[in-house]
Order: sequence, then structure tokens, then C-alpha cells
Amino acid sequence: MKSYSLQGIIIKRADFGEADKIITLFSSDRGKFSLMARGIRKLTSKRAGSMELFNRVKVSAVSGRGQLDTLTEVQLLESYSDWKKQLGRVNIAYQLCEVVDKLLPDHQPHPRVYEILSLSLSQINRLGADWDKQLDGWLLDILIDLGYWPAGEKFTGDINGFIESLINRPLNSHKILKKLS
Repeated sequence: MKSYSLQGIIIKRADFGEADKIITLFSSDRGKFSLMARGIRKLTSKRAGSMELFNRVKVSAVSGRGQLDTLTEVQLLESYSDWKKQLGRVNIAYQLCEVVDKLLPDHQPHPRVYEILSLSLSQINRLGADWDKQLDGWLLDILIDLGYWPAGEKFTGDINGFIESLINRPLNSHKILKKLS
């Protein structure tokens, strides 16, 4: 078994079995990938609090014989607790993570997209009344970096509709944002 450590942002989680979770991380070095977090749902788990959505963490994992690597250790680097109590701001973060998850293939590094996501998560608390313009700007930056939109060209129209046409599925998060505004 080969072990490794890296930093990443938790962009998705899913329950697996009685006590495990599959954690999807997005890192600058490895791109988007999933890990098995064994026993994380047990009441006695010391790692559970660190493995929340949007947290920036340092993880250690081992590559095994299965398809998923196994999480062995986690260190919380940033939890963004200052805005996690506000539903609108949480939904903005969820939309960014949903777009990253659906647009990026597994195991392909995209350092600039990681930088955009990390920077946007750190700035969500400072968003004002023009939050929708800032969110659209972050989404456009991601589209430009991934080659879906030409750099320097202005985007007019519904950016969420454009992203949905790329992934051939509806986005779930932006519908909640419309209800909140």
C-alpha cells in the first residue's frame, strides 16, 4: 500500500454502509478524487467534525486494492465557520462545489480552478448585495480556465443555464438561491 498526504477542499460527501462515508476532495495536485472515510459516522469518531462540506483539510490516505483510497488521518485547516450559519452563503458555496464536481473529471489537476474555489470560499463572508454578480464572476472564471468560454469575452445570459447545457443535467443549488433572493 502506498501512502500520501495532500491538502484539499471537501466538495461532496455520501453515506456508505452503516458507519462510513465517501468523501470527494478537490486538490491542486490531484484534482477531484474520492476517499473512503471508514467509521466516520460513528458517534465516537474524532475525525467527523473535520470532514464537513467546504472545509479545507490536510489528509493522509493509503492506496489499496479497491477503487477508492482510504482516509487514515485528517487535519482541519479552515472551516469557514464565520459564514456556515447563513443559509444563503452556504448555498453559494454549495453551488461553486457542485459546478466543480460536475464539470471536472476525476484525477485531473486544475490548480487555477482550485485557487478560484479556495479564494471564493474565503471571500463568501464579505459578500454584499451584489453577491449574484460575484458568484457569476467566479463561475465564469472556472468556465474560462476549463476552456468552456474564451478569456476576455464578456458573458451575457444565464450562466447556470449554460453550465446545465454543458453537463446535460440540472444544477440543484442555483434554484435555492433564486428562492432566497
